[in-house]
Amino acid sequence: MTYELTQEQQILRETIRDFSQSEIAPLASRIDWECKVPTDLLAKLPQLGLFGITAPSEFGGAGADFLSLVIAIEEVSKASGSLGAQLSFHNAVVCEALSSSTNSRLKESLLPKLASGSLAAFDFLSLDQQEDKAKQILCKLDGSDLVVNGSADYVINAASAGVFLILGNLDDGTTSKGRKPEGEAKRVLFAFTRDQVSQSGAFRVGQVKRLLGMRASDTAKITFDNLKLPLESLVYDISRVSESINWLLARSRLAVAAQALGIGQASIDASVKYANERSQFNTKIGNFYAIQDMIASDAVDVETARSLTYITAREIKTSSTLTRDSAIAKIASSNAAVRASKHAIRVHGGYGFTRDYPVERYARDAKLTLVYTESNEDLKSLVAKSLLGQI
Repeated sequence: MTYELTQEQQILRETIRDFSQSEIAPLASRIDWECKVPTDLLAKLPQLGLFGITAPSEFGGAGADFLSLVIAIEEVSKASGSLGAQLSFHNAVVCEALSSSTNSRLKESLLPKLASGSLAAFDFLSLDQQEDKAKQILCKLDGSDLVVNGSADYVINAASAGVFLILGNLDDGTTSKGRKPEGEAKRVLFAFTRDQVSQSGAFRVGQVKRLLGMRASDTAKITFDNLKLPLESLVYDISRVSESINWLLARSRLAVAAQALGIGQASIDASVKYANERSQFNTKIGNFYAIQDMIASDAVDVETARSLTYITAREIKTSSTLTRDSAIAKIASSNAAVRASKHAIRVHGGYGFTRDYPVERYARDAKLTLVYTESNEDLKSLVAKSLLGQI
């Protein structure tokens, strides 16, 4: 292996793995079937630091490094893809954004809530909808207020989130003084609590989406209708938003990679277990070359993707190629998870299509890692442009 873990990271992995297999895995099928994570299970997670893995200790977080976050999300996702999805973006995007914010009042207000168990949701839809204002989240700076309009269709954690982190586009370049800015950034990143806006009627969360995989990720549509927030809701100064978004997107890719690694490893473990139990023609099917080939190929894919992801996460603060490397890690990990889950179904034969075994759930959950928060096709284009010197 080309990566090494510190003693603290090894202890973290063992602790989260033991908890995940004893507390989360027995409930995983129920979580998927009911499309909901039990509240009593969620209540146990802050005690392990899982709601503030990298958040500074002075705000109630665990104060760990980003590789520790990746390790923790991988172990949780191995037990439940839905719960892994919820925790990954909560930590890797929202907590990371607020931890790096220079808005001390916002940081002091929200980070302790997040670390103590208030789930967070985020949306970067405006990155993909620059040409279609009907689908954008548009913001205006009006005196001391930020006025928000628009909607986003697929926001993970939205149905149960207590805190929201949203990327919006400045509408027509209007500033608080009513003048069009020259050379000023066009986006704003802002955060607010559900309690802060729940009585206004200007912010609504729709019904939970019925997804193919990650069914308990509480994904829903959010809508803004002239929601007024104080300018203290801005996470970054407007001039810093563009560079900060690239910084956060790299973290979201590694978060998805961690989810995929967990699902991929769970698929391999299930294949190995079944191959050592199932007999045909008076021998264990694990003795058949076709089975061995699938398991070995999956192990190579997942371990390679894990090395890429861990190295990128470890060097996240110093890497000069973070954008490209995080994209490669996400592509490799999600592809490995999809292949491993497909092979797990083949190893299980007809049983792989039943709910008696978890491999059909792994296949559904793995599929989503190909397309969010950025699709692999978009990321391949990013990697190619980086190598071609176009970005």
